[in-house]
Amino acid sequence: MNEDKQKTTLEDVLDAFAMEGDPSRATLEWYLSIYPEFAPDLIDLSREMMRPETVDDMPLSTNDATRIDDGWKAFIATQPAALTDPFAALTPMRSKEIAKELGVPRQVITAFRERRVQPLSVPKPFLVRFAAFLNQAVDELILVLSTRSAQPLARSYMADGKPGNNEQVTFEQILIDSGIPDADRARLLAKGE
Repeated sequence: MNEDKQKTTLEDVLDAFAMEGDPSRATLEWYLSIYPEFAPDLIDLSREMMRPETVDDMPLSTNDATRIDDGWKAFIATQPAALTDPFAALTPMRSKEIAKELGVPRQVITAFRERRVQPLSVPKPFLVRFAAFLNQAVDELILVLSTRSAQPLARSYMADGKPGNNEQVTFEQILIDSGIPDADRARLLAKGE
């Protein structure tokens, strides 16, 4: 029994006391007799548990209400804005226009939409242009592309094999898979300054 008492921590004793159905004086005295080393903490907890609840029916003063509202507004201002998915409202026509402007096949845009492209593998100049066409900040676009929440688009064709696990691949690999010629691929992969 001494081994069990030595293993018992203050937190364990306070948790057990707090869970008692009857935190009366008798219960407190019983805990104090078993765990005298925790007496100050047990007494403090007992006092806290026995303190009557007070309900303040007084309405807030105008000054207090204003201070609370100002504090809440300041808190809200510090919260990051929810990211919007720039691909959610992208129509097939707009997707085709963006692909043409960027000089890539539409399947490259689809790869971005399905989050199959590793965002950090995309050269900055391409990302800047792509973000501009999507009316999105570059950093926000990178964050959106980093999320794996987008579901692959429904396709109406039969696959030759089993579906893959949709792992992200490099931008270069997407370009190769799209059949883009070497010269065009080199232009799209140019890092620029």
